[in-house]
Amino acid sequence: MTSPAKQSKTKKNSVLDIASLNVISVPPTMRIIEGIQMMSRHNFRRLPITDPGTKKLIGIVTITDVIDMMGGGSRYNLIANKHKGNLLAALNESLREIATESVTGFSPATTIKEAASILLETGHGGFPILNPDTTLAGIVTEYDLMRMLAGKESDLVVDEIMTACPKKVAPDLPLSHVTKQIVDDGYRRLPVVKDGILLGMITATDIMGYLGKGRVFSEMQTGTVDEVLSLPVRDIMTAADIRTVSTDMPINAVAKEMLNRGIGAFPVMDGGRLSGIVTEFDLVKALTGTM
Repeated sequence: MTSPAKQSKTKKNSVLDIASLNVISVPPTMRIIEGIQMMSRHNFRRLPITDPGTKKLIGIVTITDVIDMMGGGSRYNLIANKHKGNLLAALNESLREIATESVTGFSPATTIKEAASILLETGHGGFPILNPDTTLAGIVTEYDLMRMLAGKESDLVVDEIMTACPKKVAPDLPLSHVTKQIVDDGYRRLPVVKDGILLGMITATDIMGYLGKGRVFSEMQTGTVDEVLSLPVRDIMTAADIRTVSTDMPINAVAKEMLNRGIGAFPVMDGGRLSGIVTEFDLVKALTGTM
């Protein structure tokens, strides 16, 4: 396992200064449903898997891996082929079945600036920080960078950094359409729009929460994955109290609002219509120039 960042001779401005250090990790034998429940409970987007004896990192399960399993990509084979569509049986498999292994990480000597550059270059939401023996020292994410950068002064406004004319979905589309788009296009959330009106957002977190918070068990009748993937978006999306921002809102204010609410994106409205979406990634990219 190698670091994507060059080794630095100094620990000044180390990525450890902004990272989460008390990281929860789990053994590879944990069941998939238990891992999803833990991620939902703690609002994690990634869950490190470590060897119980050596504590060395084996792999990471991310929220995208969960969506991949739910029809988005190759991990769907676990349900469709191995378990013949039986979702409940697949969820009892070990977490390692859907994990990303051979994970690349930062070293503790990686600087904050180096980490920010690599996060932006790769588009990944976070990286583990690994000691020389590959034990876990911490995790650094876009959120950690934004928390550090939120107080930086910038003259930019939302309209200058947002993703304009974002892809959106209709409320009656099946969930399978969303899981596929999230994996294929790299989205973590999609606005839900009907007749030009913003109704809500469907996010990877919403889908994971449907499993992790137990709704799937109380609502399923057949136990098959097709039953879940045929659910309309409106049944799972976040609709109540959707916070939106305007195109002329300063990005510093948006970053602080995002941190206060603990969410990763806001729809952008202009004249009552959806104009774009602004995400953690957009804000970190813009504010990194102030470092």
